[in-house]
Amino acid sequence: MVIKRGRFTHGLAKKLIFVTISLLLVCIIPLFISQVATANADDASIFLGPPPGETIILDGGDGMDIKRTTIAISELGVYSIEDRMRTPGVEVTQEDIEKNKIPENILRVMRGEEDLVDIFTLQAKDGKVILNRHGEVSVVLDLESREWIHDLSSDRKNVKMESRIVDEQEEFIRGEKRKIIYVEAHGKIDDGPVYRNYRVASGLGVIHMALTFCDLESVLYTLKDN
Repeated sequence: MVIKRGRFTHGLAKKLIFVTISLLLVCIIPLFISQVATANADDASIFLGPPPGETIILDGGDGMDIKRTTIAISELGVYSIEDRMRTPGVEVTQEDIEKNKIPENILRVMRGEEDLVDIFTLQAKDGKVILNRHGEVSVVLDLESREWIHDLSSDRKNVKMESRIVDEQEEFIRGEKRKIIYVEAHGKIDDGPVYRNYRVASGLGVIHMALTFCDLESVLYTLKDN
């Protein structure tokens, strides 16, 4: 009887330990999963792109393709990105050149002899994707607050655009399942409303950009080779 009681007690202790560990795991695992999910949700670096050495083609309309390439990544993870676009050639007279004082490099671009090149940087910091174009810094995406103020440059001044994330999807793009963030923004130019909507894809960056002003929508560019 003593032996049986000892075995019973030993078996009961093992069961109690097992139950205790199970309860701890039940409490800890959801917390761990939640923390991982939050970290992934706020990891803005996955929306930088395209990958180095890979060029994506954006349809700029009117037969103008934009070739977007990441030309360098700094030690701090800042992406230097180059956009190249060849515009259809237009006839430029000597009078036009003299009147508007058109530089030679711009003249070659207008004639379709040379690419129009734009270089900017993207950086992920504190749950945000930050754009720096020609010294002007603005937020493209804010995964933490999901609402932010975005500066839209115009000929007259910087327009404050109230931006927010409106949807998230998963789509197969360029052979991979990617997370897509949909952003809408609105502001005012000369007392008239202006709207902008764009999509940001994981591993590629911004793949679609549209602008609406005076009820006229213009797609600035959209990913061409899906």
